[in-house]
Amino acid sequence: MKMTKKAMSLMLAATMLGSVVTGCSSSKGDTSTPSTEGTGVNNGEKVELTIGISADPVEVDLVTQQAEAYMEKNPNVKLVVEPIAGDIWEVLKTRMVSNAEPDIFYMDIFQAAQFIDAGKLASLDDLFTAEELADFEPALVNGFKGQDGVLYGIPKDFSTLALYYNKKMFEEAGITPPTTWEELESAAKALTKDGVVGLSLQNGIDRVQPFFYSNGGSMLEDGKPTLNNPKNIEAYEFWLSLLKNGYAQTPQQLGVGWDGDAFAGEHVAMTVEGTWMIANLQEIAPDLEYGVVPVPQKEQPASMQFTVAYSMSKSTKNPDVAKDVIKFLTSEEQQKLITDAGRAMPSRKSSLEAFVQAWPDRKVFAEAAPVASEFNYGVISSTVVAEAAKAMEKLLLDSSITVKEAFDEAQANIDKALSNQ
Repeated sequence: MKMTKKAMSLMLAATMLGSVVTGCSSSKGDTSTPSTEGTGVNNGEKVELTIGISADPVEVDLVTQQAEAYMEKNPNVKLVVEPIAGDIWEVLKTRMVSNAEPDIFYMDIFQAAQFIDAGKLASLDDLFTAEELADFEPALVNGFKGQDGVLYGIPKDFSTLALYYNKKMFEEAGITPPTTWEELESAAKALTKDGVVGLSLQNGIDRVQPFFYSNGGSMLEDGKPTLNNPKNIEAYEFWLSLLKNGYAQTPQQLGVGWDGDAFAGEHVAMTVEGTWMIANLQEIAPDLEYGVVPVPQKEQPASMQFTVAYSMSKSTKNPDVAKDVIKFLTSEEQQKLITDAGRAMPSRKSSLEAFVQAWPDRKVFAEAAPVASEFNYGVISSTVVAEAAKAMEKLLLDSSITVKEAFDEAQANIDKALSNQ
């Protein structure tokens, strides 16, 4: 659901909601004073804060461990970890109508601009010094800044995209992993045989964007989404040719739920996916021999980054304590737990080095960080993704339409949505 500033304002003005579970719980007043070392409250007053996170069991276990570590150091603070099932962002939007959101909560880079624009997130500008903040990957931090330049989220971890390939299939075909677009097409063609498709492509902007940037294109210019950048059009023409020629297929065409299933089932030899697919492969295809290399490039290397931050509600009764908790949760010490888990990568540069040492097979994802563009298109991110998806689906089904025509039409709808903000 798209939530513009106007729409969210109307939503916040609504009075038809019944009971909503209260999240911003606390003791009376906000006189608690945290220490300067991220060790919490020291004046003896009891404080309770809620932390809203996704309901993923691994995430719940990880954040619960962190919350317990914080409470051990700060016995006067009670942290309640609240898993939010379903679409966490829609739940948060609904609860914000009654200022009933958690004190602290996950904030996806894709969603951040909408919440910032609606004025529901508190500033975290004073949480770290400039030197301390420099330890975080810059692109991750920038994704949580508003147009006012204020920081509204501290990234906790992130993932990038790379090319997975089936080692056995490559060895049998006598080819090496591709590094360029030309090599990618050649490999996909050679490996499309005997019921196997060379490449699985999830036909959406969240996978094709690295090809835009590698071709010299971009998705944002002066804060405005630019889907129909000529370089983007050229890149998608290449992408579409792989699908049209049969060297690549979408998960839907392959009859599977997503790229991970196609790759795990050895229906395809290659796919472009993130670090999250490793855990999936370990679970459903533990014996599969595969490798991971950078996304093949044309003019320059490129990838895409996905990140989640901790943000703070403007409605919290204990902002100082909440800030202290966020500082603790994103500290180098606590990022060690993220490193040990090995799923997403820690957002701190210093912790990322430890991640690569612990998981050398995932080094390619860490090295992609400096060239990874953001999955973030401002307050109309959802519109951009939806319009791009419609254009790409139309192009896949109707060969009479050019990429330029489809992208221009989508861009017109994006521009209209932006003008209505």
